[in-house]
Order: sequence, then C-alpha cells, then structure tokens
Amino acid sequence: MGVDWASAYAAGQASKTASAAPAVATPAVVAAVKASPTPVAGSSPSAAASSSSGSSSSSTNNIVDSLLGGVIGAANKLTSFGSPVSPSGALGDNYRGNYGSPYGSNVIKVDSVGDHAYTNTFKNTQSKSIIVNIWNKVGPDMQVLSGSALAPKDTTLTFTLAPGASQVVAFQENSQIAWAEVCSETTPSGAFKTTWGEANFVKSGSGYDVSAINNANNNYAMTITSNEAPQCTSSRTENFWLTDSKPIGTSDGSCFIAQNTATLQTIMGGTI
Repeated sequence: MGVDWASAYAAGQASKTASAAPAVATPAVVAAVKASPTPVAGSSPSAAASSSSGSSSSSTNNIVDSLLGGVIGAANKLTSFGSPVSPSGALGDNYRGNYGSPYGSNVIKVDSVGDHAYTNTFKNTQSKSIIVNIWNKVGPDMQVLSGSALAPKDTTLTFTLAPGASQVVAFQENSQIAWAEVCSETTPSGAFKTTWGEANFVKSGSGYDVSAINNANNNYAMTITSNEAPQCTSSRTENFWLTDSKPIGTSDGSCFIAQNTATLQTIMGGTI
C-alpha cells in the first residue's frame, strides 16, 4: 500500500524494450507489511452485520459474527459516503489520504457499479462461504499504515460472500485500501497472514496489485482485473508482489490505470 503505481508501471514497460534485463526497480514506497505498529484494540459493535446490498445471500450474513469473533466494519451499515478527509503528508509511508469522516465512510457496499468512479466487484469462486475484510491504510487509531495491523480487530468493512456470490464495493476519491479473506493466522504486527489485494484510487491514475508478502507459500488464488487496463492482470503468477523487494511481472509488480476511473474485479479463489 503506497506503491507508486505510475512509476512502477513505467519502469516495467521500459524494461520490456531494453536489450538486456535491468535490475528490478524498487517502488517509491514498499508494502505496508514492513510497518509493524502496535495494534490498538478498537471497540466493535455487538450487533450482527446488516443484510448485504449486493448479490450476497442475506442468510449467509448470519454467520458474520461467529466467523469474525464480533468484528464488524465501521462502514458495514452505511448506505452512502461520508465527508472526504483532506490529504496530508508527503507521498510515501507517511501520506494520509482519504479515510472518510466519520472514519470508514469512504468505503460502502453498493448494488451495482452504476456511476461510481471507483469500484471493486468481489466474487467468491470457492465452494464455501467466506468473509472479506477491507481496511484503510490509515487505521481507526488515525495512524498511518496501522490499518492492516488493526484489521482483524477493528476495520473498515466486512461482508460475507456465499459460494459463487458477488458484492460490489464503491470507494471515494483518494482512498488507499487493501483487503483479504479473513483467516485465523496473523503476523507479528497483527495483520492477516495471507495474500492481500491492494488499491489506490485517484483521478491522476489508480493502481492495484496482489501482494503475497504475508503469504510465504504464495498459495492463495486471488486475481484482480480492471475495465480500464485490460492488458494488466494481477494474480499469484503475474504482476504481483512476492516480497517487499521482489515484484513479479511485466508491469513491475503492479497494474496502473491511466484514466480517472477504476472499475476493478477481484476473484477470491481461496487456498490452492
């Protein structure tokens, strides 16, 4: 999270025409997993999540509380965006983009892509129901890069996906977010110890990637595509981050969207 997608993409494209393979370019900012903030326990509502507004079956939402141990996202019951937060800090690890006011209101479930500028449609291709957890780069404790460490306890959005079900999620301008299928294992920092998806939504050009930095086995089948950059797919085999210093793929580890919209699709395929 915080990768300079435009620079990474440009470096990758340049490498394809070079006569000799250059050294892999290091992104301006390494992935958030390098930060290990001390998790701050947040308060989690005891109420179960409201019914999904997408194609997720409402009956499967009844298992949210048991699977998440009561962790319900700050935006779970929201049906509209809040006020955007003005950015601050220099680009990089210390950059603070929009995380919504109230916190988490930059991310909402919607019925369809519609006229939303930034969306991600999540689809569960597994034979079991799963929980998707989406968090902001800035955590609910208002610290940069703490969102991943706090996500298993205090996060932005959680929802259930039944087998074969899909859910569209919309994002406000200048949101830096990541997501993962909920799992029981966590890293020393507190983050989910699995493959993540990451995205940055800005008018000047958005970006997305699959990150296996927290998954040493690289055995989770997640695939991210977009309408705007159909030539670039990010998955466990192409255009992804294997470690925080080893990007894989012709786009140098990440996919860049040059347009001022981003219409993503993410397949949550599970462990293989």
